[in-house]
Amino acid sequence: MTLFLLFLSHIVVPLVFIVAVGFGKAPSRVHWLSYLALAVVYLVLIQRAGGWIWLGGYWPWLFWAGLAVSATWFLVRRMPALPVWPAWRPGAILSLGFNVAILAALSVPAWSSLGAGDAGSEPVELRWPLEQGQYRVGQGGNSHVMNHHHGIDAQNHAIDVVRVGRFGLRTRTIVPGVLEDYSIWNAPVTAPCSGEVTRVAKGVPDQTPPRSDQGNPAGNFVAVHCGNVTVLLAHLRQGSVSLQKGDKVMSGELVGRVGNSGNTSEPHLHMHAVHGRVSEHDRLLWKARGLPMSFDGRYLVRNDVVGKRID
Repeated sequence: MTLFLLFLSHIVVPLVFIVAVGFGKAPSRVHWLSYLALAVVYLVLIQRAGGWIWLGGYWPWLFWAGLAVSATWFLVRRMPALPVWPAWRPGAILSLGFNVAILAALSVPAWSSLGAGDAGSEPVELRWPLEQGQYRVGQGGNSHVMNHHHGIDAQNHAIDVVRVGRFGLRTRTIVPGVLEDYSIWNAPVTAPCSGEVTRVAKGVPDQTPPRSDQGNPAGNFVAVHCGNVTVLLAHLRQGSVSLQKGDKVMSGELVGRVGNSGNTSEPHLHMHAVHGRVSEHDRLLWKARGLPMSFDGRYLVRNDVVGKRID
């Protein structure tokens, strides 16, 4: 069902908008402009906030190209024959009003997605904890539209990361059946900064999707205090963490491997930073003050890509 809804909202609906712009029976130029505005706002929204880790990241660019061709076709072939304003008939006015109402509703989340890259304060500069590959941010940014962690104090600027391969897909098969089908599974995770380990969990078993462990939200994790922040790396593979509380780690040192432990829908790396030296579980996960993070000067939001493909 999830894939069907994604296909419908991310592929079918954009194609409907593109066809409507080029070949729809617009009764006036104002109507056509409302179709074009709807298509533009919807494409902005799904490009920024869409679930492209499921479908591959190239579709939005194809849609923009298709919309440009469709709009050009209409402008050249049909626009000169249309009146500027619609005839003042109830049907025409209602259809225009409906378009404007939908446009207003879509504009709110689209605008929120555009502002998600504003961290709101100076981010903490960290080392990217994943190496050798291309990664896409599944959740991230300073907006509810872009980041389902937003609004949780400690996780306000958290990111969830998957590895992508050919065609920008996160899995090696269309319908993954085992954990090894996910490209990020077992990827090495390194310390994003030099510091002291304040808390560790490492005995939580990995789950095979769609199962999850809601009783252990973060699964296996490592928390590292560095400078004036504590950074949490979560959902690590069972048996991959050898560190203990109080251990010292250097930036770039191996701390574990990506797994699927805890309350997670699929293998990915969850990462967030909180203010101060934090070791208490609930403060670390929920109550401490979350801080924005940057990697090579980038504050990452959903669908941002880091690294280069090696496969």
